[in-house]
Amino acid sequence: MLNKLLKMLFGPKNKVHSGSPERPANEFSGLGQEGFNSTAKNTEYKSAAKRPSFKLKGTLLGLVLLIAVVVFVLSRTIFTVGEGEFAYITQFGKIVNVVEKPGLHFLTPFLQDYHKLNKKLLIYDVSPSEVLTADKKAMIVDSYALWRIADVQTFIRSVGAIPEFEKRLDASCYSVIKNVMGQLQQSQLISDEESSRDSLNNQVSEMVKENLLSYGVEVSRVEIRRYDLPKDNLSAVYDRMISERSQMAAQFKAEGLYEAAKIKNQSDKEYEVILAEAKAEAERIRGEAEGRYIEIMGEVYGNPKKAEFYQLLLELNNLEKSLANNPTVILSKDSVLGELLSDERFRNEP
Repeated sequence: MLNKLLKMLFGPKNKVHSGSPERPANEFSGLGQEGFNSTAKNTEYKSAAKRPSFKLKGTLLGLVLLIAVVVFVLSRTIFTVGEGEFAYITQFGKIVNVVEKPGLHFLTPFLQDYHKLNKKLLIYDVSPSEVLTADKKAMIVDSYALWRIADVQTFIRSVGAIPEFEKRLDASCYSVIKNVMGQLQQSQLISDEESSRDSLNNQVSEMVKENLLSYGVEVSRVEIRRYDLPKDNLSAVYDRMISERSQMAAQFKAEGLYEAAKIKNQSDKEYEVILAEAKAEAERIRGEAEGRYIEIMGEVYGNPKKAEFYQLLLELNNLEKSLANNPTVILSKDSVLGELLSDERFRNEP
């Protein structure tokens, strides 16, 4: 059935001649008026038989147009909102509804229209800018901002579109960073301390957030990526930094030598005091020992027996020392050892 319909719509058209389809037109030249009338009737009958195909074509064309109109109306009536999106409906240019829930939604066709906005957290790269520090030194700051739309109606009324707001965000970040860094020394900015960098970022974030709150947005964070020196004075700044560091090193070295000299002098002074005290203590001990020695010698020599025994011990000690170096010793008979050894009582009997 479908093949027949397609053949009727798009098949080759039959041409109608003044004569019969089977015969050329010049064959009717020999016919009379009666033959001509008969041929005309046949042609009229065939044309009438073809009229239903034109009606079918018109019906199909109307159906296609109807489907197109329905699709067009539905496209102006139904719309979808995805995850992470806002949609706001306008009527005659005025916002009449804000859709935050994802899914399928409807609007009045030809009277209302819808627009979508990003609901997610967005990142914006702030244009690198040159600022002056408190000590009048130029630095180039590279930063970025994290933000999202919080109030759609306020956002549309104030800026209208994301690109326009990004211009405001760029200007606000530059102004805040310029004011904050203008109160700090360059040495504070290039410090390696993580706490100082976090403190600066927190301060800038709070100020930018407060400035842009009236636009219906929430600025979550403004982070400074890095600091750079301008290319024009980069080498000069490096030379000056090297000179300053050399001066600081020389100053630290001089202070170190001064402190070393102070410590050495103090140590020498303490050494002299300790040495003097040690010598005094040694003299005191030596004096006490000599006094004790004299006291003992007095006791020894005060007693004749003790004195004689002490004299014998001294002679024996001297003899022992002499025998250590030479096994032969010559003693006088008048010496204590000579008298002692010549005594018959100490000789060995044969």
